[in-house]
Amino acid sequence: MQIVFPWQAGNELLQRLAPATPFHSDSTALLEMLGRSCLHSQSAPLAALGFWLRPAHLKQMQLHAVQNIRPRGRVVQIAPGNVDTLFIYVALLALWLGNVVVVRLSSRRGEDEGELLMLLEGLRQQPQYADVLSRLVLLRCEYEDPEWLKCLTAADMRIFWGSDQTLLKLASLPKAPHCQDLAFGHKHSLCLLNAAAILADRDGDWAGRFVRDTLEFEQQGCTSPRTLIWLGTPAAVSEAKQCFWKGVNTFIRSQPKESAAARRYQLSEAGAMERLIGLQQLALDGALMVASQQQGRFVTVPVDGLNLSQEQGHPAQGVLFEWQIDSLSMLLPELRPHHQTLGFYGFQRDELVAWAVSHAAAGLDRIEPLGQALVFDPIWDGSNLIQQLVRQLR
Repeated sequence: MQIVFPWQAGNELLQRLAPATPFHSDSTALLEMLGRSCLHSQSAPLAALGFWLRPAHLKQMQLHAVQNIRPRGRVVQIAPGNVDTLFIYVALLALWLGNVVVVRLSSRRGEDEGELLMLLEGLRQQPQYADVLSRLVLLRCEYEDPEWLKCLTAADMRIFWGSDQTLLKLASLPKAPHCQDLAFGHKHSLCLLNAAAILADRDGDWAGRFVRDTLEFEQQGCTSPRTLIWLGTPAAVSEAKQCFWKGVNTFIRSQPKESAAARRYQLSEAGAMERLIGLQQLALDGALMVASQQQGRFVTVPVDGLNLSQEQGHPAQGVLFEWQIDSLSMLLPELRPHHQTLGFYGFQRDELVAWAVSHAAAGLDRIEPLGQALVFDPIWDGSNLIQQLVRQLR
C-alpha cells in the first residue's frame, strides 16, 4: 500500500487520525482556499471544482444539513476510474463534515489528479490548513493488500464506485456491525430534447451545452447522456435532428485547434477503436438490429425504446442511441433504477420534476438542464450525502 497524500507518509499515519467538528471554520477556510487555487487551473474539471467550492455555494450546501450532527468517523472511499476527479467531491464533503477520509485512488493516473495532488500538498505545507488535511489520506494499493483490507474492516462508512459486479464483491468484505455502505454502480443517463424548441432556436447555445455534457470525459461519466430522447412528431424530429447535429459539429469545429477544449473533444485512435469494437459487439450480441449513422464527431443509432442490453454494452466515445417519442407517457414505463440523469432542453425543470414525482418514476435521480449534467450535487443517486456522511443525535 502506497500513500500518495500526504507525501512521504507511512502506513502508521492511518492509526493516528481522529474526527473533528462538522463545518468547522478551519475546514471551511481550507475548502475556500482550494477552490480559489483550482479556479486558476487550465483544467476544465479542476476549474469546475473551484467554482463548486466558492463560499456562496458552500453556504448553500450547508442548508442540506440537519441539526445535532457528528461525523461518522472514518469514511473509506474507493474512487471511480472513469472520471479521475469525481472522488474529491465526496472526499471534501466528508472532510468538511469532520470525518477522517481515506481514499483508494484508481490505478489510472490522469493529469487532473496529479495537479490536484500538487495543490493539496501545497496547502498542507501551510500551517493553517495542515490540521484539517491531516484527516485526508489518499493511497494506491491492490484490492487484496492486507493493510487495505484492515482499513476497510475498520471503517465507519464505506463508499464504493464501480461496476455492479465489483460492488457485489466489495459488499461481501467484512465490516463492523455499525458500518454503513454506500454504493454507486452502473448508470445510464438520458437527454430529453424538445424538437419544436430546437427548431425555434436554431442558433441557441444548446450545441455547446450538449457537447460539454457528453464529451468532457469522453462520455465516460455516469451522468453523460448516452441516449437522446426526441419529443415531437416524426417529421418535426427528423428536421430537428438535422439542425441539431449540424449545430453540434459546427460548435466542435469552431474550437481553436490548440485549445484544451479542442483536445478534449477530439476522438483519439484508441477511442475510435473502442467505439468500433463496442458497436460490433452489440451487433453480434443481437442488441443492435439497425446500422449506425455518422454525425461528425458522433455516431447515432436509432432505437425504439430503452433496452438494458444496449445500455450495458454502450461503448461511449460519442455513441448516442436516438429514440423518438410522441409524449412523456411513452418514456415512463421504460425507466429503470439504473437510469440516473435526465438532461433536457425545451422544458421547464419544475414540470419534469413534478411529472417524475407524481408518476413515481422507477428511475431518474437527477433532472438537469442541458449543460449541467456533470455538475456535482450533494444529492447524488437519490442520496443526500451531507446527511449520509454524519450521524444525527436525537
